[in-house]
Amino acid sequence: KPITCLAPMDGITDLAYRQIVRKLNPDVLLFSEFTSINGMEHSNVVRDRLNFAPQELPYIVQIFGNEPDLFGKTARELNDSGISGIDINMGCPAKKIVKHHSGGSLIKDQDLACQIVEACVKNTTLPVSVKTRLGWTDEKHLIDFSTALVNAGAQMLSIHGRTYKQAYKGTADWNPIYELKQAVAVPVIGNGDVHGKEDGLTRLKNLDGYMVGRASIGNPW
Repeated sequence: KPITCLAPMDGITDLAYRQIVRKLNPDVLLFSEFTSINGMEHSNVVRDRLNFAPQELPYIVQIFGNEPDLFGKTARELNDSGISGIDINMGCPAKKIVKHHSGGSLIKDQDLACQIVEACVKNTTLPVSVKTRLGWTDEKHLIDFSTALVNAGAQMLSIHGRTYKQAYKGTADWNPIYELKQAVAVPVIGNGDVHGKEDGLTRLKNLDGYMVGRASIGNPW
């Protein structure tokens, strides 16, 4: 502790970028670009997004979709790939993702979200984690939603301190994340507006780690 994470960012955290970050910090927890489980079924180009170099470990693959059975199949396929864990995206606010009932849309469907976690957990020996947001329009259901995910088998939670409706506007609110940590026994990672190590440590408080995302673009140092 603290766990320092490079946030999964589509089009950014590819193999080359992750290796740069690994050279700078041998302990940072690296995440892949967020990757469609449906795309993995039909495209080698999409599957190639998950390629990694041994020196990148610990390395977690982040996937998204909306079909529990396909999540289970994907988890089985990833089980012996050498990665360190599987992360499920339940927070992406992109309209093209949400309209297909994936990413941030799962915040509104707790039953499906839990089925997805359970499907992954049943089909892999790897740790399964979830990255999500405070909520759809507010944080009222954050603890209930997150507790359900943990009960379904999630072993770590990364929380972006904005709601779906906020997307990336306004200022990230970490107070609900601190409250969530008091309610769950698994590691909780804070995300949103972290500008670097010192800022992450200042925000840490009772959390287990922090995640740096957009602030690293162009300046991973």
